Amino acid sequence: MKTKLLFKKMKNRYLFLFLAVFSVSAVKAQVSTFPWTETFEDSSPTRPGWTQIYETNTMPWTFVSSATTGSIGITAFAGTKFANFPANSSSADKTKLVTPPLNTAGLATPKISFYLINPQQGANANWVRIYYRLSPTDPWNMLMGFQPPFSAWYFFGNIGVPPNVYQIAIECENAQGYSTLVDNFTVSNDVLSVNDVMASSGSSIKYYPNPVKNALNYTGRERINEINIYDVNGKKVQAHKVNSEKGTIDVSALNDGMYIISGTAGSGTETFKIIKN
Repeated sequence: MKTKLLFKKMKNRYLFLFLAVFSVSAVKAQVSTFPWTETFEDSSPTRPGWTQIYETNTMPWTFVSSATTGSIGITAFAGTKFANFPANSSSADKTKLVTPPLNTAGLATPKISFYLINPQQGANANWVRIYYRLSPTDPWNMLMGFQPPFSAWYFFGNIGVPPNVYQIAIECENAQGYSTLVDNFTVSNDVLSVNDVMASSGSSIKYYPNPVKNALNYTGRERINEINIYDVNGKKVQAHKVNSEKGTIDVSALNDGMYIISGTAGSGTETFKIIKN
C-alpha cells in the first residue's frame, strides 16, 4: 500500500512538472510583439509554435529550402527556408498550418501579409484558404480562398482580420498542383501603399486606381493578352481579351470586396489583389 501511495505521489509530481513546463512553453509561444514576421528559418524562435490540423489525410507542411514537387530552382523569398505543402500524392490531402497564439489586443486594425507560390501542374493548381479564429475554442472562419496559379513569389499584402484575432491558419488542399510555398508571413498594423506592393512583387503590369469603383486601368511593359478576375473563392467572375499594353476594363458590375486579378503577357502570368468598392 505504501509503495502504491509513493508511486501515486511521484506520478502526480511528474504530471505537475509536465503541466508547468507545458504552460511555460505555451506562454513563450504566444506572439505579442508586432509587427511579427515568421521567416520559417531554423533560427526562428516562433516556428516551433506553429501547429498543424489534418482535415483530410495526414500530409504535413514542412520547412525546407526546395519544393517537394515543381518550382525547380525557386529559393526562399528571404533567408533559406519556407513553408512547403508537398502535394505529392494523388489524394485530396488538406491540412491547416496554424500560427502560434497571438495577443493582438494592441492592434486596432490587424492585417496579415505573406508571399506565396502556387504553381500549376498541367491545368491544375492547389486550393489555398486563409482562416482565423478569435479564441482557442472558436470555430474557424474563412477569410479568403483562391486557386489561381502563382509561379513566382507573389505578395499578398494588407489583408484585414478582426481585432483580437487569436490564430490564423493557412490551409492547402491538394488539387493535383505542384507544391504550395509560403514565406515571410507577417501580422502588423502597418499598411503598404500600392506602389510598395508593386515594387515588392517586381511586377510588369500595374492596375489603378486600387481600390476601384467602376473603371480599372491597366498598363504593362509589354502587350497584355488577357486579364481574368477571380473572387475570393477562386471563381472566375470576369474574362477580358485585351491584346494591348494599356487600357481600361469595366468592373462596375462586381460586388464590393476583394478580388484576384490575373494578367497574361508574353513573359508569363502575374496575379494581384484589387479591392472593389
